[in-house]
Amino acid sequence: MTDPFFAPLRIALAIAGLAVALAATPTLAAPPAKPAPGATAGSPAPFYDGAYEMGSPKARIVVEEYASAVCPHCARFDAAVFPAIKARYVDTGKIRFVFREYLTEPAEVAASAFIIARCAGKAAYFKTVEEIFRAQPEMFSGRAGAAPVDVLMRIARDNGVDAARFQACLSDKAAVTALQARIDHAIEVDNVAGTPTVLINGRKVEPDAPEWTADKLGAAIDAALKAGR
Repeated sequence: MTDPFFAPLRIALAIAGLAVALAATPTLAAPPAKPAPGATAGSPAPFYDGAYEMGSPKARIVVEEYASAVCPHCARFDAAVFPAIKARYVDTGKIRFVFREYLTEPAEVAASAFIIARCAGKAAYFKTVEEIFRAQPEMFSGRAGAAPVDVLMRIARDNGVDAARFQACLSDKAAVTALQARIDHAIEVDNVAGTPTVLINGRKVEPDAPEWTADKLGAAIDAALKAGR
């Protein structure tokens, strides 16, 4: 598991670190004098809900995953575990799956990634997050033209967020405040200390192994279904 980013009230400062890279990016269009974080013409409204949910709202079992956009364990969970869980339990209405955000280092990239994913709108949010997961090796490769800001801008553009909107969303104080509240809840209420963290009906469950597998998580879900809780 990755180390958590314990720095309440400092997310805005973390994002400011990416803003420095943005200012040095020659391909970025100059921002408007008064950035408007809301939807521009023809673009979806930013996704401000507390968490992203999928599956039946009537399901008795709720599985929550706390993940960081820059956590390689989370990327592997998304690639190797989530598809099987979605097909077996979410798509069949047995569980409701809730994706919750958390920050691990580099925090400025994790925070910016989530804000940009939310900027793409609710319909594109999870798709954008998954594309960021898959792009982790590129973002941290050190190759020219593959800096995190370059990769995030490309993914944003592919999901309908142009350069001006990209910078406006990162400057959105409401988005930063909302993200801070979600991280505070993770730390103070759900006692999250690393990612991915999985809760079933509000109770933290462990994989009893270095990482989750679809079989191990499926067994935990089956036990909860059998117990009727």
